[in-house]
Parts: sequence; C-alpha cells; structure tokens
Amino acid sequence: MNLIPVKHAAKIVHIVEAFGAGTLSMVSAMANAQAKDGHSVTIIHSVREETPNNWRALFVDAIRFIQLPMVRAINPAADWRAGRALYHWLRELKPEVVHMHSSKAGALGRIVSLFIRGRSAPKWFFSPHGLSFLQRAEGRLKNTIFMTVEKILSEIPTTFIACSPSEGAEISRHLSSNVVVVNNAVDLAAILPARGNQDIVRIGTAGRVTLARNPDLFAKIASQMAQPGVEFVWIGGGDVASEKNLKNANVKLSGWIDRSQALEQLASLDIYIQTSRWEGLPVAVIEAMAAGLPVLATNVVGNKDLVIDGENGYLCENSSDFVKYLNTLIEDRSARQKLGEQARLFAETNYSLDKMMASLYQAYGLA
Repeated sequence: MNLIPVKHAAKIVHIVEAFGAGTLSMVSAMANAQAKDGHSVTIIHSVREETPNNWRALFVDAIRFIQLPMVRAINPAADWRAGRALYHWLRELKPEVVHMHSSKAGALGRIVSLFIRGRSAPKWFFSPHGLSFLQRAEGRLKNTIFMTVEKILSEIPTTFIACSPSEGAEISRHLSSNVVVVNNAVDLAAILPARGNQDIVRIGTAGRVTLARNPDLFAKIASQMAQPGVEFVWIGGGDVASEKNLKNANVKLSGWIDRSQALEQLASLDIYIQTSRWEGLPVAVIEAMAAGLPVLATNVVGNKDLVIDGENGYLCENSSDFVKYLNTLIEDRSARQKLGEQARLFAETNYSLDKMMASLYQAYGLA
C-alpha cells in the first residue's frame, strides 16, 4: 500500500469493544496504515471471546494499546466504570481524532465526549460496523430499545462513518444526516486466487458461527443441496449448538484457524455464500470476490452493495433462491468462472486499502 500524503501527523485514538471478526480486521487495517503514515495511534480496546490469541501480531509495532474492560450488553455498573476510565485516558492522551467502533464503544465514547469540550477537544467519529437496530433476529422489543438508544445518542455531535452506501442510507434515514461513507476494504495483495476443483464443487462461507451469520439457513441450504460431487464448508467456528446443526447437515467445519489458513481454505472454494441476517459491509465477501469467487448472499444492508445480480453473483431472499442459483452454477463451470472473474475485478476496482484510507483521511479532515 502506498503512503497517503496528509496535512500533518495527528494523534488518533481508536476505541473498540467488539475486538474480533470483521471489526478487528477493519480497525487493524486503519490503524496500521495510519501508523505507517506517521500518525501517533493508540487503540483502547476490550478482549472478547472471538478475539484471536495472536491479535497483537495483526498490528505494527508503533501502535500503543490500552486494554479497557467493556461489556457487550447494557450493564450500568460496568458501563460507568468503563466510561470513567475512558474519560481519564482520553484526557491524558489528548488526541485530535477519536474514532469509535461498534455499538458499545460508540455509546460510551459519545457520552464521554459530552465532558471533553473546548478548543482542544478532539473530533469524534463513530463507525457502527452493522447497525444494532437492524438485527432483526434479536426480536422487536430489543430492536426498539436499540433504536431508541441510538436516536438519543445521535443527538450528541458526532460524525458517523458508514462502511457501505446502504448503511449510510439507513443512518441518514433513522439517525443523522452527519454521515460519510468510507467503504470497508481488504489487503488485495494478501488474497490467494481461487484454484477451482475438478471432481467436486465446494461451496462455503467464512467467519464466526454466530446468530448474525445465520448458520441455520446455511445448514438448511446444505441439506436441500445434498448430492454427490457437492461439498459445503464453513471456515471458522463458534456457537456450539449451531456447529452441531451444521455438522448434522454434513457441513465441514474448519474450527478456529488463523488468517493465513482461512485465506488458504477460501481459495479452495468454487462458490461463496453469505447467509447473514444483517451486515455493515462484509469483509469476508470482499475477500471472496477478490479471490475470484462468485457470491450468493442474502439481500440485506452491506451484501447488496457488493453483489450485483447476474454480474458477480446473486442476491437471495430465501433458501429457495440459494438452491436455484446454486444448482445453475454447479452445472455450469463457465458461468462460475465468468461471475468469479467479474467479482475479482469489482473488488480490485472498488475495495482497495488505498481507497479506504484516502476516504478516511478526508473524513477526518487530514487530507
């Protein structure tokens, strides 16, 4: 990645509670690029169950880390302690830019911002990485609570950074007009090209086995598609009950593996499917496209920014749509290859790290 000219070296603090999966991937990409561009970067973070043990290896040495216990659920006592500690750290660090990532860090950071005012106060930015009130599987009551909390917090002066145009549209519609779009991106040079298989069609996905990724739908599709010469793979691990359901549908699970192993397994697929209930802008889909794989995905925020029907894959409303398009692609290797090549070109054209960082610096006012 090329270094991007900026106005001056700035003190940047990232705050993140959801320190895993796609959020971790994006925070590491942003922070590494900023450190390499000469900025002073500090990450205030928690450690989650899905945080990889070798997470420090994902970052360059110049970045400073401060571990701050933040809990995912609403917990007044724990949130008060975390907010108080966050306030003291920010007063000590005196950053010019504070970039909050995901719901809990965004909530705590915005509340703390009310107490850090004046001419030397930082600029505040918030990346939801998937809006909490779009998480329909959580139930109507929880979604109403999430929406109410976000509406209240959106009154605090903050610039929203949406990771996709469709997420930006939802923010503008429900929360705030103060939003800019900075598309997620991947290190294209690190992606291995899909090899293709001769005697089998391997269909898979990559990521944590969790509610958001809808493993039940994946298992249903695998069961309906059971036939000789077709194999379903889930690259990752997670929820025990969902893993059992996947295995009962004859889905092969890799379990927890590091990034290099995950990219190697991604390259062994012929078709990539994303069964998400909700998204921001899925990094795994961008990686699959960059590998040259056709993508079938649920028609939700984020997915629909990436998948263009008939050009690089297909958007699906239900399991029947997945089965229909999968049957077509299983029978037609040339169609798979054509969609995969167009997916690769789409990813390379639109989702490079250079593009992401140029947009981010412009949003910060540092370009």
